[in-house]
Amino acid sequence: MFATLLAAAALTAGMPASAQAVAGEPEPVRRQLTVLTWNICGETLVLRGGKGYCPRRDDALGKANKVAELVRTYNADVVMLQEVCGYEGDVNATPVPGQTPSPNLFPGPNSKSHMAFLEGLLGEGWTVRHAAGNRPTPTDKESYCRNSTLPGYGETGGSLGVLIAVKGTMHDVRRFETVPAGSASGRSLPAICARLVGWPDQLCTTHLIAGDNTVQRAQMTEIKKQLGASWTQGTVIGGDFNGNLGDPDLTAATQELDACETGKHTAQTWAATDPAPRTWSLDHLFASKLTDGTRWSSCLVDHEAMDLTQNVAGTEPSGWSDHAPVIGTLRQVPVPGDMTGDGKPDLVAVDSTGKLRLYPGTGTGRLVYPHLTIGLSGWAGASVSHRGDWTGDGTEDLVARVNGELRVYPNKGDGTLGPPFTPLLSGLPATARVVSVGDLDLDGAPDVVVSYDDKLYRYNGVRGAQPKLGASVEFGSQGWATMDVTGVGDADRDGRPDLLARQRGGTQDGKLWFHRGLPDGTFATPTQYGFGYTAAVRPLIAGAADADGDGVADLWATTGDGTGRLLFYKGGTNGSGNPVDGPSTEVGASGWSSISSLG
Repeated sequence: MFATLLAAAALTAGMPASAQAVAGEPEPVRRQLTVLTWNICGETLVLRGGKGYCPRRDDALGKANKVAELVRTYNADVVMLQEVCGYEGDVNATPVPGQTPSPNLFPGPNSKSHMAFLEGLLGEGWTVRHAAGNRPTPTDKESYCRNSTLPGYGETGGSLGVLIAVKGTMHDVRRFETVPAGSASGRSLPAICARLVGWPDQLCTTHLIAGDNTVQRAQMTEIKKQLGASWTQGTVIGGDFNGNLGDPDLTAATQELDACETGKHTAQTWAATDPAPRTWSLDHLFASKLTDGTRWSSCLVDHEAMDLTQNVAGTEPSGWSDHAPVIGTLRQVPVPGDMTGDGKPDLVAVDSTGKLRLYPGTGTGRLVYPHLTIGLSGWAGASVSHRGDWTGDGTEDLVARVNGELRVYPNKGDGTLGPPFTPLLSGLPATARVVSVGDLDLDGAPDVVVSYDDKLYRYNGVRGAQPKLGASVEFGSQGWATMDVTGVGDADRDGRPDLLARQRGGTQDGKLWFHRGLPDGTFATPTQYGFGYTAAVRPLIAGAADADGDGVADLWATTGDGTGRLLFYKGGTNGSGNPVDGPSTEVGASGWSSISSLG
């Protein structure tokens, strides 16, 4: 009898608040993401007709309503705003007992900031975060918002800055200053980044300072430095960059990232004394590149939301900002576990003749028969796995320990394989087991764990034309020789890969342990996932990612009762909020006794 402690409630107990699903339903891997970035020109004292006027500057609720309308129109998943008033934390956060409430940190339910209005308008399922900066004539690190509907210092109007909102569970939120210390500008303009469960890239927004190329260039350098390896391997960044794509200040982004190019201007001013408006393309969306082609499937500018009228006193603006929102849709590549490119996790297997098989998934936990043969010989005794794009071409590659070498085999796009690259490691024992777990260190590139010599090691992957590994990190000093390890995907839906390990022998024989992935790339103390998985009863196990598309990680296992069947175990959650195995379904009637390895 296997563990079947399933709970209909949300996966919330025992998890950090930032990782809890809002609506209580599993969050599936997202096939595409629509991002909206907009400088809403949310705060100024300049009146209509004056230089620097912000359209509808006194209508904070109206601006928030317009953002919410755009979200509905374009079905946006992510919103990035600049020159927006808000707070550092939750709008309705409660002050710490005994602490003097700060209006900036704890605004309360009567806040009148753009952030507070927007959070209410977007509704359940959205998370909103803000990072404060200051004006061009600063008196402090933060500038409190000012106009007739946003109360000033000491009240509840919030501070001027940048904002990010995501539809889903947000985690790993970070804010960092982009302006170098001691800058002559005296400005403070932050970037804010976050991750969204079910999407691999980190999402960032920022605002570069206008009119000072030296500072802009320094800001771009600082942003790239702060994002590290994820800059080119797993980032989506948008905002007001105060420069056209050809400006040398944006070289770090335009040459190293994939621009969501629209060919249209995104900012406009029309002074009362000018015969025609002046236009610029200042607002951009960038994503980490593929080695070929683009990730962006759609890029557009909404001029209807921008003020297109002449700035004359006594007249009404036609839009809500001097900038237009930029909306881009990009595809995730690849869906974890998908070798064939159809968005459904697949299973690879080594048979008794040393051939490598591929069983395409159907999206239900079942597999397509007959299988495809993707390796004709030489796979006997190999440990195989697949979870991540090692080459940057948008397809999931195969990682295997063949003989004593750890190799990456590039996917041709349909699940068939090209010749392996130069081995990532050599001299491994013939019994070493390799697991492609996904992106453990959240830099955008896939990583692997390898078990040998009774220890477990993590190797951070480096994506490229010649994939590489970083230095090894030892997880466990002993006890792994009797464990069969497999990558289960993000089983607890906190945005980090997890691990399953089956105990062979001893008093814990047949128990399956769940190792939750932690922010530092290590794993938590295990909890029991299932029992009865002895090697005699279930000879082979393999994490199935989310094979049935319900947002929960699953498992495949072979039978040892002589029938040679393959079972699919639907992932579940117990009453404590921990992932566990669920009910099994037969998805292979016979022939699996001839399989020596699953991945």
